[in-house]
Amino acid sequence: MNSKATVLSGAWYGDNELTLNFPTGWEVEMLNQQDAPTLSDSQIELAFAEPIGTPRIAELAKGKKSAAIIVDDLSRPTPSYKVIPHLLRELTTAGVPKSEIRFVVGVGAHRPITKEEMAKKVGADIAAEYEVTNHNFLSADLRALGKLENGTPVYINRVVADSDFKICLGGIYPHSSVGFSGGAKLIVPGTAGFSTMYYFHTFPQGRGPAVIEGQSDEPDRRDTIELAAGLLGLDAIVNVVLNSRREIAGLFVGDFIKAHRKGAHFANETYRTEISETTRTESDLVVINCYPLDADAIQLDKALAAFSYFENAYTIALYPATDGSCFHGLFDRLDYKRYMQQKVDRLPSIPTPEPKLGRQSQLHVWSEHFDRDDFYKEYPSSLLFRDLQQLIKLMTEKLPAHAKVAILPVAGIQVLTPQVST
Repeated sequence: MNSKATVLSGAWYGDNELTLNFPTGWEVEMLNQQDAPTLSDSQIELAFAEPIGTPRIAELAKGKKSAAIIVDDLSRPTPSYKVIPHLLRELTTAGVPKSEIRFVVGVGAHRPITKEEMAKKVGADIAAEYEVTNHNFLSADLRALGKLENGTPVYINRVVADSDFKICLGGIYPHSSVGFSGGAKLIVPGTAGFSTMYYFHTFPQGRGPAVIEGQSDEPDRRDTIELAAGLLGLDAIVNVVLNSRREIAGLFVGDFIKAHRKGAHFANETYRTEISETTRTESDLVVINCYPLDADAIQLDKALAAFSYFENAYTIALYPATDGSCFHGLFDRLDYKRYMQQKVDRLPSIPTPEPKLGRQSQLHVWSEHFDRDDFYKEYPSSLLFRDLQQLIKLMTEKLPAHAKVAILPVAGIQVLTPQVST
């Protein structure tokens, strides 16, 4: 009986293998997603050659004097640098001047990414040759586009709004309020101003994780995103679906609604993870590895929903939070500079007590980089551990000699479904 398991950890920060060593006699089950093979370069080219719901980008962009390419930040695992050369060839064929092609990192209310991180996201050569900037949702450098019928005021990054051609390059991942990320989400909230973002997060109802179509006659958050993108005049999207190795398994180019929906259906199948009734009810320990959404410290919630599928199990979340940031300006009501100054001014933490296992209902989180004060502010009833093997050893004191362990290796993107009996 195998008492070891290996998972990937630290997206953008090595994507290294992490080995979990469990006691001999424990039964370890890997709950893998359906998954999909990696696309070849020729398959990526084909996705650009046969867009969904629009002419080819090289045709769409003809006659355009400028272009804005909006990419997501490092909190998302999208390997934009693998797709950008293909996209730039389309724009070059269309005749868009190289000097007028700009990249905007659609950080929403996340922290700005550094120059080094921009090079990771778009590629070092692209970062050196093109203008790459962070969106600042608190900036006054916005364009007012009016108000949607549901009351949402629409303010968008000026570089994006003023460009002749606008395209979003992001990823499609399960999301708790818009079903799946991707599509026009890099417009709202990605490049929106504070008032737009606040209204978006406060008033329209959400669309649950992995819910592809709206469930109400009233515009929900996904609908609001797409209404705003229509008002802006978003020309196209380029969206990826990843496999368990953080490689591109699907690429969806074209109309920001039609291409997104097709991509969401493919994502739903690729990320689908069946769980048997026995596993659901008899597992003694459930380990969720939050990869590939494990870079910053504000994405942990995206994987925690998995625990609701299991009964009577202790829980461990593997969440390195490698960049150490727990900033989300919209909810903290402050800008990033002030957030960093508050961290400097903060009184020293109370010394960490000797780690102890909590109750079965408590979440146990292993993280090398999640700031302790930030962690207990965000998750006051949970427990933080720095030493993974020590945490597993503590579990042996509570669990039976032949404990059953269920592991979700890429819980940040997995979509859990009950296994259908045959």
